[in-house]
Amino acid sequence: APHRDFYNVRKVDTHVHHSACMNQKHLLRFIKSKLKREPHELVIYRDGKFLNLREVFESINLSGYDLNVDTLDMHADKNTFHRFDRFNLKYNPCCQSRLRE
Repeated sequence: APHRDFYNVRKVDTHVHHSACMNQKHLLRFIKSKLKREPHELVIYRDGKFLNLREVFESINLSGYDLNVDTLDMHADKNTFHRFDRFNLKYNPCCQSRLRE
């Protein structure tokens, strides 16, 4: 039967969260390199004005030298898998939701 393959297809989940594509060490390396090479790039529009990357980190009293794996505080554990609400709570770099924007 020509339609037999249609019934043998398995479901493929293409729902991918790009925030879950990096571990915390890769994210830390990426943030530090952006702060060093492109600190004046506009990254957010908040309260009626554009802020660059350096200004965003100044507003939360952090610099590239203050950042480490512990200050990112993004440790995934078994409770975050398959629960996007818990993942969102954990995925706040430096406990600042504005760094997710």
